[in-house]
Amino acid sequence: MTKASSAPVRRPYHHGNLREEMIRCGREILSSEGIHGLTLRSAARMAGVSHGAPRNQFADKEGLLAAIATEGFKELVAVRRARLSSGMTAETRLLAVMDGYIEYAIAQPALFLLMFGPQIVGKEHYPDLLAAGNVSYELLHGAVKDYFDECGVSERFSELKVRCAWSAVHGLSMFYSDRPTGPSLIRKVPFEQWRQGLLRFILTGLTAFDESTLPATTRSAKKVVKPRVKKRPADDAGEA
Repeated sequence: MTKASSAPVRRPYHHGNLREEMIRCGREILSSEGIHGLTLRSAARMAGVSHGAPRNQFADKEGLLAAIATEGFKELVAVRRARLSSGMTAETRLLAVMDGYIEYAIAQPALFLLMFGPQIVGKEHYPDLLAAGNVSYELLHGAVKDYFDECGVSERFSELKVRCAWSAVHGLSMFYSDRPTGPSLIRKVPFEQWRQGLLRFILTGLTAFDESTLPATTRSAKKVVKPRVKKRPADDAGEA
């Protein structure tokens, strides 16, 4: 009796678009084995091509990760847009956009963490990734803006309030992405209660928050520049 292998199954490559096949295989490995199991070699093996073949599509592992993350952002936009309809109020649309974000994080934990995690160091080198991320953000931005308009307080809308709403939704998403039981705290709150409570909390806070109450120094604070992290040569060597 032979021992079953957990390694990705090699299959003959019969497709015309190797890039799409590598992304598909990469996502499959990411979902089943996590980020550490995903390399150019493992994705090529699953696609049924030589280890060197993907180099025509991706310079290194980070290039493949960026392509997978780009696809993730496009899906994140699509699943939230699918929740919207022309008959919705602005409030209902905003709730749908925010709740869809949480739902996607729970449904695609490994991919969600890749999209927002530190694995892709040089995001500025991938314009498609940056563009897809901005489209996702603009969906929320537009929903928040419409909500202020519907409430008759358009003058209170600001970029800061959009960021605050995003931060709150993203925080809850991270608590439950790849962690079904949420944070390990003694005091418990049912997830669905927390989820719906957070969404209502955001709605109330958006229009109630008065930016003039912020400390004066924060209103003119300089942009924080994060230090650049150099990519280690080992990141792309061998197990790319």
